[in-house]
Amino acid sequence: MPISRLSVLSAAGLLAAASSVVLASGPTFWTVATSNDFLKGTSEGVYVSLTGTLTAGPSLTNRLTSTPAQIWSLASGDGGVLYAGTGGDGRVIRLREGQPEETLFDSEESNVFAMATSGSRVFAATSPDGKVYLIEGETPARVFFDPTETYIWALAADADGRLWVGAGNPAVLYRVSPDGSSQVIYRPPAAHVVSLAVDSTGRLLAGTESPGRLYRFDAQDRPFALLDSGLAELRAISPHANGTVYAAAVARTDETPGNGETTSVAVTLASATPGRNDGAGASAGGTNAGTSSPTPPTRRSALFQIDPDGTWEEIWSTADLVYDVQAAADGVLLATGPAGRLYKVERSLNVLLLTGVDARQITRFATTREPSPLPPFATANPGRVIDAGPGVESAARFLSHVEDTRSVATWGQIRWESTGPVTLYTRSGNTERPDDSWSEWAGPYTTRAGEVVTSPAARFVQWRADFGSAPSVPAAELTAVTLAYLPRNNRPTVNSITVHPPGVVFQRPFVNDESAIAGLDEATADARRPPGDPPTPPAPGRRMFQKGLQSIAWRAEDPDSDRLVFSLQYRREGEPIWRDLRSNLADGIFVWDTTTVSDGRYVVRVIASDHPTNVGERALAGERESDIVTIDNTPPSLTIERQPGPPARLQVRVVDGRSPIQKVEYSVGGGPWQLVYPMDGLADSPDERYEIPLSADADVRRIVIRATDLLQNLVSQQAIAD
Repeated sequence: MPISRLSVLSAAGLLAAASSVVLASGPTFWTVATSNDFLKGTSEGVYVSLTGTLTAGPSLTNRLTSTPAQIWSLASGDGGVLYAGTGGDGRVIRLREGQPEETLFDSEESNVFAMATSGSRVFAATSPDGKVYLIEGETPARVFFDPTETYIWALAADADGRLWVGAGNPAVLYRVSPDGSSQVIYRPPAAHVVSLAVDSTGRLLAGTESPGRLYRFDAQDRPFALLDSGLAELRAISPHANGTVYAAAVARTDETPGNGETTSVAVTLASATPGRNDGAGASAGGTNAGTSSPTPPTRRSALFQIDPDGTWEEIWSTADLVYDVQAAADGVLLATGPAGRLYKVERSLNVLLLTGVDARQITRFATTREPSPLPPFATANPGRVIDAGPGVESAARFLSHVEDTRSVATWGQIRWESTGPVTLYTRSGNTERPDDSWSEWAGPYTTRAGEVVTSPAARFVQWRADFGSAPSVPAAELTAVTLAYLPRNNRPTVNSITVHPPGVVFQRPFVNDESAIAGLDEATADARRPPGDPPTPPAPGRRMFQKGLQSIAWRAEDPDSDRLVFSLQYRREGEPIWRDLRSNLADGIFVWDTTTVSDGRYVVRVIASDHPTNVGERALAGERESDIVTIDNTPPSLTIERQPGPPARLQVRVVDGRSPIQKVEYSVGGGPWQLVYPMDGLADSPDERYEIPLSADADVRRIVIRATDLLQNLVSQQAIAD
């Protein structure tokens, strides 16, 4: 039956930045046009090319009518016959073209982890308490080799009909002659031998677990370590006819097997069931509707390429677990879990997701004698054997990832670039993952140049492309989709207002945008800026003091990156009426000439508006009030009296209408200013008294007294007038 719900998901590191183009509060254009964009979605029978083209994939067929829990092993025999080894019930299934599947052997053990064929002979390795069974023709299966080790992970048959057996725990490599006699070839310093293959020259390759190493054996059975991966398990090996060897190593830091014997991926997953929630529904940037999975465990797989001269390099890594690799004419295929993804790494090291199935793991490729772009492969949870046919999938379908507009949006047109019969649909909702609360699919949209989206206004939107097939038209291809929407305008906010000390001002800094052009007025410079690109306020320049000026600065932001302008209003404390101070300010700072108003306590209000990039009723404003701004431009008054001694002294009273007295000083005959302290010892009041002692010969007429209030208003007066 056809396979459905094929996930199009990318590996870690393949995802690009968001594909929406935002133009301030105008329409937003969500464009999906690159392979990275498409890899965020999901599909049914669609290929994603490296050039960002979607096409209907090959017709995929499940060869099984039953649904075992897992298919752990798969081997091809003479005449295109496939042999599949199951997990959970330990069966060997034979699949012949045009005939129903048949159980060739039902073992006492629960898993068939490895299979190999040699002519008419079929070998099946079971675990735990592993044995190797021989199935030849219609003769009932018999035990061919029974090692003492618990697990048999890998089998390989060479050109001489000899069977190589990889087992554990501990790791051991056996060679079994056609007559069943066996010998130990090597006991590597490892826990298990988990993978075997024979290269183009007939040499055996073996991969181990704990540590993950790759060995090659010469004609004298001497091992040579080709690769020490540094990871836990050398999981899969695939030699190419040109002498290149591809090997996949895996590390999984979260596994703690209950029996304390092994950390093998296969052991851990052998007990997996279709209902197990191991993070398979999670995706790197994808959106699987209706699922909610915990954070996937920490894992890493690495693909190594070993050249014929023995040099090697890591050419790709992924957070998925690689179960098998298969060398192809133009690269290498990788079968992975726990999300059932199948990747292709081309010789150029570009990575392409070919397809993903609705199973937790793709576990094994069938090695075919004839080169095949996509050989048959097996899956687990549920177990399937899948064949790629020569035609294209007749019901190919692609679902985009869910676009978050971040507010309730209204939809504009959807348009796309395609050839052949491609039809689009849309749906919308207000939950992050599509569920029953989302709208039904709206459409079909058939006009590539653009049609108005009829889905209801909502925060989230998703589109779907259906690929038709007809012999008389070109093959359907989709290269780009753009959906326009207008998000709700969000209100700007004034986050803070800073009232600097009275008289503190800042030198105008150098301006580095177009407003710095000599002769270009500010309005023209503002209009020339790109939409949604407000000018960055320059840092304040050198701090200075100017009597009678009050600097007020503020910080504001707009969620939509709209350009903002500011208006300032003020009111006297206790009065209800706001009066305009200044409008249409572009910068976040204003210097108020406070000599234009009477002394008093005031509140300033900053209003931020996004009307430069919004029209009419869409324009919104946010505001904030400052702390109290005290305006005092009147100097204090001095009252000076001479008091007879002894000792003689001047008694000074300083009174200010608004501000506390900051300091009182006196100078004799143009000499330096000398500080006088208040009689109560603390200058904290607008009414303070001071005493200045006089010497017997002091000329009081030469004494000048100066008083300064907290707002830097100053009065200077001769002690005794002439």
